Amino acid sequence: MSYDLLLKGGMIYNGAGTPGVRGDVAVQAGKIVAVGQVSETARHTIDANGLAVAPGFIDVHTHYDAQICWDPLLTSSCWHGVTTVVMGNCGLALAPCKPEQRQFLVDLFSRVEGVPAEVLEKGVPWGWETFPEYMDAVQRCGPALNVIPLMGHSALRTFVMGRDAVEREATAAELAQMQEAVREGMRAGAAGLSISRSPAQVGAHGEPMPGKVATHAELIALCDTVAEFERGFFEIQPKILFVDKEEKEREEDWELLRIIARRTGLPTTWVGILQQWDQPQLWRQMLDKTDQALAEGLPIYPQASCRNLLFRFTLDGVATLFDDMPHWKQVTAAPVEERKRLFRDAIVRNGLRYDAVEDPIHRAFSKRWDLLYVAKATLQKNKQLEGKSLVAISQAMEKDVVDTFLDLALEEDLKTGFDTVILNGDDEAVRTMITHPAALVSLSDGGAHVQLLCDTSYPSHLLGYWVREKRAMTLERAIQVLAATPARVMGLHDRGTIAVGKAADLVVFNPATIRPRATETVNDLPGGNARLCQGAEGIHCTVVNGTVVTQDGVHTGTYPGRVLRG
Repeated sequence: MSYDLLLKGGMIYNGAGTPGVRGDVAVQAGKIVAVGQVSETARHTIDANGLAVAPGFIDVHTHYDAQICWDPLLTSSCWHGVTTVVMGNCGLALAPCKPEQRQFLVDLFSRVEGVPAEVLEKGVPWGWETFPEYMDAVQRCGPALNVIPLMGHSALRTFVMGRDAVEREATAAELAQMQEAVREGMRAGAAGLSISRSPAQVGAHGEPMPGKVATHAELIALCDTVAEFERGFFEIQPKILFVDKEEKEREEDWELLRIIARRTGLPTTWVGILQQWDQPQLWRQMLDKTDQALAEGLPIYPQASCRNLLFRFTLDGVATLFDDMPHWKQVTAAPVEERKRLFRDAIVRNGLRYDAVEDPIHRAFSKRWDLLYVAKATLQKNKQLEGKSLVAISQAMEKDVVDTFLDLALEEDLKTGFDTVILNGDDEAVRTMITHPAALVSLSDGGAHVQLLCDTSYPSHLLGYWVREKRAMTLERAIQVLAATPARVMGLHDRGTIAVGKAADLVVFNPATIRPRATETVNDLPGGNARLCQGAEGIHCTVVNGTVVTQDGVHTGTYPGRVLRG
């Protein structure tokens, strides 16, 4: 017998958390058909001697909803052993959508997910209205990786209510229409529903996300509708990390998670367990709440990142870091020339200073100006400032820190590059979060914030930094975290482990060398726009549905992925 593909002589980590065993993996018709010592030949044999063979990694948090239209290879995820991605997170999706609502969704997606509107306008072909039609369109794109589509609550609400979705509660009739749209999507194989309640996410003109306007009763009713199908999962961004009024909002939204998980019995994932500078113990408090929920039998799982989240921005771009600050969001939503005028206005600056320095409310930006650095100056005379914090620069100049920030940016036509680690700056906190048994390690945001950050390399980072260098977990446990755990939570019974009969989603890598490469800027977005990309060292090949997609970082020209329905 001759197989389609044979991975020969590797150390097989089956995803169950057990140590590796040397052997072979044979593939036929997209399925694993033999594991162990295989004597037969294959049309394509890969020498895996000295390498690890693992189930393909599953990224539970991406925003490739638009990028898949022009980049079905789904870079950069494809270079890091990822074989399946979940998209439609944070309540955002590109369907359902009536033709007259397209610009509204483009503006919302652009603002919240940091993709220039021009890119979306040039790169998204539309041609769909319902969510089933969108899933069909994604399959026609011919993705290289498998795609799990979540319905986004913001799109559902806009589809039924139009622009009123950001203004008011839904009527009973409108809720019924949303429920029917959910049923339509679930019947076609949608994976479930995503919701965002985050005050840090706002629309193109500073308006709230539709999900933040919705009542808890509406959200529970929509989740109940998903549960009618006795499958699926939820992804919810509650008011946990940031609250814009009172602490009780955090408790109310945590109780919302508990109610949804209890009523539906379906996995309820939330964004996310992250360390913050200005709330140093919040992550621990939320882990304690997670433990309590799990002890009560509630299927609640926090999404976690294994990376420190370095946010890079310029003030002439989409600087979403400040979007949950009342004065800032009005200014940064303005056109660039108007933005410059407002930044110069002394009265406006007073409001910006209050938001970014004095306001006691916790925001996405921690107000740690000592951790905000000049990354790239455009004028030669300012090159000396690169690598210095705004606090250090302002002290040297004997100026107010906000004045220093804005004056420098204005002098350089708002093109000064700044960066700051906004989350996960404490390694010991990150170690505890990612080793929690319920954590879903991901939060890559693939397809989003494309000019600001690139966290799609999290599998290579976990295996290189946290396993090899820090020894925070064993290699077999890390592979379980990257593949089997998300597969189990999301009900992907045929993926996430290496066993006969399972789908042949596989990754072959060198544990001694795997790591992310340096981030680079490429100009390959529609319209020639720039984005950040990041490759990997040490990944020999990635296999999707039995077909090799990348080998030594090079695309083989194949696109074997598919939309995983229901």
